[in-house]
Amino acid sequence: MGHFDPGLFFWSLATFAGLLLLLSRFAFKPMRELLAQREQHIRKTIDEAKLARDEAKQLVEDHRAELASARKEARDIVNTGSRMVQEKQQESEVKAQEHAEQLIDHAKLEIERETQKGLNDLKGTLATLSIRIARQVIREDLNEQRHAELADQFIERLKKNRNANASRND
Repeated sequence: MGHFDPGLFFWSLATFAGLLLLLSRFAFKPMRELLAQREQHIRKTIDEAKLARDEAKQLVEDHRAELASARKEARDIVNTGSRMVQEKQQESEVKAQEHAEQLIDHAKLEIERETQKGLNDLKGTLATLSIRIARQVIREDLNEQRHAELADQFIERLKKNRNANASRND
């Protein structure tokens, strides 16, 4: 380190100050504006993202509420369907029991009447009566079977509807 030159120091300082002044006017100002715009854009994007997040949360809550409502409705439908099936089964059983009792009473009367006619007609009468009873019993079995099939079909439809509602709400 040698010697200090005040002229060189002054011109270096003046050049540095001039360069600083030029940079502040032509470079730093546009850079500050550009940074300010970028900052505003970022803040706007953040605000939009927050708004979108809040809307998404609200949509999720709404969907959850709708899903819970749909599940409750499906449960109610299934319960109603089950109750209706039970009622129909009980009703069918009562009707079948009454019908069976009527058939039995009718058969007893037929048997008593036919017994009175005589031994000669007993074979033909018993055969005819047996055929009638068999037909009525077969018809009754088909009616009970049909009721069971209808109940099974109804339950399957309820299950399909519940699955379809569940998949739409998910």
